[in-house]
Parts: sequence; structure tokens; C-alpha cells
Amino acid sequence: MIQVREMTPKDYTSVVEVERRNGLVIRNREDWLRICVRNPYRAQGTPMGWVLEDSDQGLVGSFGNLPLSYEWNGERVPAAAGYAWAVDTEYRHYSARLIRRWLRQGDTHLLMTSTASGRVGEILRALKFRPVPHPDYDTALYWITNHRGFAAGALRQLGVPGASWLSRPAAVAVRTMDAFRRSKHHAAPALRRLEGFDERFDAFWLELRRTPDRLLAERTRGALVWHFGGDRLHARTEILALEEGGGLKGYLVMFRYDHEDIGLTRYRIADLQVADDSETACRALVAGALGLAHEQGVHVVELIGFNARKRQALMSLRPRRRKLPSWLFYYRTPSQELGSALGAPSAWDPCPFDGDASL
Repeated sequence: MIQVREMTPKDYTSVVEVERRNGLVIRNREDWLRICVRNPYRAQGTPMGWVLEDSDQGLVGSFGNLPLSYEWNGERVPAAAGYAWAVDTEYRHYSARLIRRWLRQGDTHLLMTSTASGRVGEILRALKFRPVPHPDYDTALYWITNHRGFAAGALRQLGVPGASWLSRPAAVAVRTMDAFRRSKHHAAPALRRLEGFDERFDAFWLELRRTPDRLLAERTRGALVWHFGGDRLHARTEILALEEGGGLKGYLVMFRYDHEDIGLTRYRIADLQVADDSETACRALVAGALGLAHEQGVHVVELIGFNARKRQALMSLRPRRRKLPSWLFYYRTPSQELGSALGAPSAWDPCPFDGDASL
């Protein structure tokens, strides 16, 4: 017999095995419990997700459900992100049973997924999900912050023998090209590296949430601490703050997202928020991130998404571009009014902070 049932904390080991068999990134137990069980937006009775169970073989599929809180013009928009959809090959014809459970959440006004593969994207389009209205969400901007490390990683990816030895001359060539591409940019003197999120982030959120006609995930201090892992923060995440008069004018959070197979180390910018979408503040924060990555010897800093004004502000830093394997971000809402509003690109500031992309 094949059945679909709600996921429970006791399913961790079996769910991880399903995900591993299907090539997904594996979370340790503590991280999994933080996301699934200690989610501050998960109301009593809200499913952690669903599993597909064979009475003989055990768990053969899973689908994660991530409750989230968004705001639109100061009003809360209950949301849920689908993630980690994995079904063993011989049971793929049962996959629809899992996603149907996710679609039936009656108290959710916005459904999304921000880490879709190409195949998942095809399924979501067939289910009337819409790509987030962003012209380049399938294109990453990136900056090289360690030329030799980047060159070695690129040569390994190409399968070139002696990549470590050849990385030195290759790095010289790439560095020379960069010298023609841009001049050196300095971060603003008010830029500070933080060890955690303090009470100023609550005050900044009160200012940020007043932005009219823009969908924003909650960014209170508590929400940021939960999202970026609490006590695990220092191991994988960096916070840069642009300070002004004792408060915040903006902040940037980036996390390690290494390509271990080729030895490429990189930061991905998870969140970048500034007062009034200030272009000067955006440039200062990203320039600071590039400087920090360079000091640490990290090879690349990468950025995906964000609104047109922010991306335009960063063009003076002369990023390179990398095409992603698929479109990542889709959404659907049962509200005709909200759906109409979200069709405008100006209604979004989409980034890896949305959904599960930086959890």
C-alpha cells in the first residue's frame, strides 16, 4: 500500500535518506528541527510537510512545508514555501499526491518555491504558478575576490590536468582583465561587521515595512536570528551594517555556499536591505562584502535577484554574470487582488532570503 501522511519529527532519518537518494542537500538533525519544528510561523496543526510511504519499503518520498510571514502595505500575508521535494524514481508517478496536500492549505494566501529545479518549474507552471516578475532571476551576478583560487576552481571544472599548478598564470590573466574592468571601490567608513542581530534591526524593520506596494518577508530581529541559524551564525554567515546616528541605514547578510567538488569557495548574498533603496548604501555594503571576502581568501561573492534599482546600483562594481541551470522562483496566490498587484516587478524585491534558499 502507498499512503501520504503528515511528516513528524521522528521521520528525520528516513526523510534524509530519501533526499540523499535523490541528490538533495542534506541538513543535520539540529538544522532540520530548527526549520521544521521550531519555525516561529508554524501555527499549531500546520504540517511540517508530507511523506510518501510504502508499507513494504518505508518512506519513498517527501515534501517540506515552510510557513512564512510576509507583509503587503503593512498587512500580514500568511505564506508557505514548498521545498525539498524528493521521490524515488520508481514512485515518481505518485508525486502529485504530495504537492496536492501542499496546495490545499486553506489559510495560506501565498504559495512559493524559491529553489525550483527545471523539472519542478515545469510542474509548477502547469499548476498555474507564475515566475516571479524579475528579468534576471536565472542569472547570478558575481565578483572574483581571490583570482588564483577562482582560476584553480575553473580549471578543475573544465577537467584540466594540473589545475593547481596552472592556476597561477591563469589568475594573472583574470586579474589583468579585472584591472581593465573596474577601479578599486572602498566601503563607507560607517560600515561595521556584526556578530549578531541586535535591537536596531527591529527599528529598521519598522522603517522598511512602510515601503508602499512591495511584498516583504518579515525581517524583525527574531525572524533574522531564526532564519540564519541562531548560535550557528558565526560558522556560515557574515553580517555587515551601514550605521547612521546610532541606528541602521542598511545591512547585508551573506553565507558560505562553496562548490566543494572543484574547491571553489564563495559567499552568496542572502539579504541586502537599505533605507529608501539608496544606491550609495547598496554599493557601500557590497563593496564591503567584496573586501571582507578578499581578506578571508574566499574566491567569489555571488548575488541572485533583488530589485532593479539595487542591481543597477551595483553595475558600477562591474560584476560578471553566470546563467543558472533553471528558473528558481515561482509563486501562486488564491487572491485575485493580491495576484494582480504581484504581477508588477516593482511589487517584489526577490532574493535568497525568500523561501528556503538561504536557510
